[in-house]
Amino acid sequence: MEGPRTRTLFLVALFVLAPLSGCFGNEEEEPTGFEWPTRSQTDCMPDDDLNGSCEEYLTGFTTPTNSLHHPEADEIWISDLDGRIVAWNGDEKRLVANISNLISNCHTEAGLLGFAFASDFANSSQVLFTYVGTANCETKEVTNLFLAVGDVSEGFVAPDSIKVLREIEQPYRNHNGGHLLALGDHTYLWGVGDGGGSNDPQGHGQNGTSPLGTIQHFHYADGAIAPLHNATGTDQDYTLHQGLRNPWKFDVDDQGRLWIADVGQNCFEEVNMVPGLQATNFGWSEREANREFTDPNDCSKPPSNPPAGMTDPVVVYDHEAGRCSISGGLYMDWGTESMQGGYMYGDFCTGEIWMARETSQGQWQGELVLDTDTMLVGFGRGLNDELLLFTWGGTIFELDVNAS
Repeated sequence: MEGPRTRTLFLVALFVLAPLSGCFGNEEEEPTGFEWPTRSQTDCMPDDDLNGSCEEYLTGFTTPTNSLHHPEADEIWISDLDGRIVAWNGDEKRLVANISNLISNCHTEAGLLGFAFASDFANSSQVLFTYVGTANCETKEVTNLFLAVGDVSEGFVAPDSIKVLREIEQPYRNHNGGHLLALGDHTYLWGVGDGGGSNDPQGHGQNGTSPLGTIQHFHYADGAIAPLHNATGTDQDYTLHQGLRNPWKFDVDDQGRLWIADVGQNCFEEVNMVPGLQATNFGWSEREANREFTDPNDCSKPPSNPPAGMTDPVVVYDHEAGRCSISGGLYMDWGTESMQGGYMYGDFCTGEIWMARETSQGQWQGELVLDTDTMLVGFGRGLNDELLLFTWGGTIFELDVNAS
């Protein structure tokens, strides 16, 4: 799918990032000689063969992770992996939260991973955070994944108000997941990676009692968190979906279906779609995408039917041409008409962006809509419903896929 021009990141993706094979990361520790790319910003340069443009929207971030419209003010809040949240009102940025003292940036996948406004923000004035806790970087200390809440006072999150709601133990430093999605009525979804290490070494993906490799479903109100399933008093009470490797981003569409971009191992990346509150097992690590997973280095296995009780993805792509890791994702029921009716996702290494669209009843296909040639980590919604692209280098771009 490469255009006629030289892909500026191709050699980087092929020789530097390929060992990563599914970032953010797939090894307990990176292989000897491996180096993550620096955060020097690459230009966003759409392929001439495709109908789109890419313009700078905001700069000054380490790695942006999420953007949300404020429930009351005319501004968006944007979270940064380094622990900051800034507000943007179209004229100026202002720092509204800084939890850098609570987080670790020792590993490239650690930091402030996501946030969500409390569904009753008008009454509670609270924001929920998910982050990887502080660590000793020199000893490569493993720290845990946290869910916390803070009070917003006069437009800022009060540092002394932050309270931990839940802590999930991590066996390794990568595969933290961390996306947080408010569903309304005090309910939320929280993505949790399989705990790291290659090939799910501790078998969390198919361990029904582990919170790792799952999407958690919980209720939060009045300072207390509670599970929404079973009543055993264990972590499994929170688990809605399991069998995921590293659900970096997900979204709910206008029909209540949940779309999940799940980062693969060495061979395949996947997009899953199921009714949002229908408990589902997506197969990892018995399956990678729509294949049996036995040898992580064998990418030649043909697709096969999933075992009973497991659900395969609706879209799969492989690691050809320097692709390495899926970066989701927004369901587009807003924005320009031509971009509506599908789930948007892209690849971290190549900057290619696709829309998963239904081609026939129950059949979905990834349609290439733009090739940005930048290291993309996700998407967002701008102040005036601009379509935003978040990059590893810290710049946020505005995408226009209808420009001539």
